[in-house]
Amino acid sequence: MRRVTSLLMIAAFAFVGSAFAQSTDYSFIVDRSPDPQAAYPSNHSGVRTVAGPYDLDGDGKKEVLVSDYTGGSRVHVIESIGPDEWEWVYSTPWLDDYSGTGNGRVVAGGDMDGDGLGEIYFFSGATATGGTAFNTPFVNPAYTPGLYVFEFTGSDNDFGSAPTTIYEMPTNRPDRWFQEQLVIKDIDNDGQAEMMFGSNGASSAHDNWWIISVNGDIGSGFEEWITEAYISSRNSSVDPVNRGGGSPYGMVAADLDGNGITELVMSAWNNLAITLGQVIGANVYNFPDGTLGPNFAQISPSDHVSLFGLDVVDIDGDGNDEVYGSVFQTGDVYVVNYNPGEPTYQITENNYTLAVVPGLSSLGLTAGDLDRDGNMDLIGTGSSYTSGQYNQDLAPNWVNIVEFIGSDPENPDHYGPITQVFFPNDRTDAFDKITRDSAGVITEYRENGTNGPQFASKFAFLGDVDNDGENEVALGFQGQNDSLYTYTEVFNPADSTYTRTLVSAEANPVRVFMRILSSSVKGVDIEDERVIIPSDYVLEQNYPNPFNPTTSIRFELPRDKAVSLTIFDVSGRVVKTLVDNQHLQQGVHEIQWDGTNQAGAQVASGTYLYQLKFGNFAHTKTMVLLK
Repeated sequence: MRRVTSLLMIAAFAFVGSAFAQSTDYSFIVDRSPDPQAAYPSNHSGVRTVAGPYDLDGDGKKEVLVSDYTGGSRVHVIESIGPDEWEWVYSTPWLDDYSGTGNGRVVAGGDMDGDGLGEIYFFSGATATGGTAFNTPFVNPAYTPGLYVFEFTGSDNDFGSAPTTIYEMPTNRPDRWFQEQLVIKDIDNDGQAEMMFGSNGASSAHDNWWIISVNGDIGSGFEEWITEAYISSRNSSVDPVNRGGGSPYGMVAADLDGNGITELVMSAWNNLAITLGQVIGANVYNFPDGTLGPNFAQISPSDHVSLFGLDVVDIDGDGNDEVYGSVFQTGDVYVVNYNPGEPTYQITENNYTLAVVPGLSSLGLTAGDLDRDGNMDLIGTGSSYTSGQYNQDLAPNWVNIVEFIGSDPENPDHYGPITQVFFPNDRTDAFDKITRDSAGVITEYRENGTNGPQFASKFAFLGDVDNDGENEVALGFQGQNDSLYTYTEVFNPADSTYTRTLVSAEANPVRVFMRILSSSVKGVDIEDERVIIPSDYVLEQNYPNPFNPTTSIRFELPRDKAVSLTIFDVSGRVVKTLVDNQHLQQGVHEIQWDGTNQAGAQVASGTYLYQLKFGNFAHTKTMVLLK
């Protein structure tokens, strides 16, 4: 059995309502550090988006991109390194933005300039007003709102220490870019990928859907960003066509009628407004104006929204796509469906079913054959895990699954019962603790912390990315408290109130930001799981220290890895390389330094640094040579 670090979780799941037989769980916990360039320097609530699978660096290993939500505005790359094993291999730099939820919502990967070097894309800076981390104010006046692009540098898993380029909002359309879904795909079959998204603008005039592309090599300084389409959800002076109104959120490309021509399906926050468009040529799109039939439908009688976007799947395998969305306010899932020959320039009540799967998901939604039985599954967000559920000794139900078992995607009877996925071995005490003294009667309970209850956010169906015979889906998690607090409460008989006193505060040790769920039709097989994180690479203090003339440096590797061990002086100059990008086996290693430099000469007394570098991360400690 493998050694289990703080990140590992032995997963056991209970399934209620279906024949799903087995699942495993991989957990990604981010290191917390006061170093502003280290992972997550500030208080934040977790992950809004997971995206994948990708192979952006072309090494044959699939990656998942994990976006920050509220602090740091950055993206992490988690790579599959073998069956049941993942590793955190890269992070974009912290962009000095703690201003809130306008950043780090969504991330996507692609190769929009077609040069064979994959890129990470995310928007940031919608609210670049600074903030506070560890009681220290910070703000970066040079922080540029826009689309941030980090391109693969050619070195394994490395996308650079600064943005390759930043695409700023066009000056003739000044506004924030604020979105929940980002799609990168060659939607017009011209050999070049486009990016499409809905943007909830700061005002109604800027509630728009965008399709953009790039000409030239990203990072050359000569790349040109092209706006291929720009339409409004509201009738305005910019775009006088009524498309149902509301703030845009989802935008996806699908072949709704199976004729090989791509349609665009767009949703907005106004009674679940849905409107359509169509690709009619390279960089040319048609967005119906209603003259040939209803060009939008408000499919809900209430002011509802698909907050986390839409999902495209050919759920019945008939060659034409269906589009699904979850209703944030009700948890119902609806479907948009066309049969061959139906006009896709209009949308009527014959083209959708509002509650095709009632109560499946209010947030994230994805689709795939998770259990590999030949039937497609819809996978959505279950309930939040609250302190009240913890107090009742209940397990989290973070995921719901339903299987399509019929022939008509618009018929609710053609979906199986909802499978509630429970995580009994993941019932972690991540809540504030209160000890109450009621006139000598002591009780203890938990309550939700600053960020509220934990919940699954967005999903990404991955397929069998680790080649273990089981399909996987990645889940992002929010509501992860940065710190846990312990309080005492004493009853006041005079007015029947309680006086609360803070006893202590500690860093939350169980802030899981990503899990990967898999399921198959095989028997139950509970496994050891892990995502390797930088803290799993251990660099010990040299011994003896101070030393003269020789000291030993020990380090431990959680997996076979190419590493370097280097001595520096305090000014950062290399003194001696003890291990030079050498591939070493998992386990403990011990290296001696005899106090000489690269030329073999003895160095002077003083303070030196020694650094263990592994991939894109490193650990550094100091030591003293005393003669």
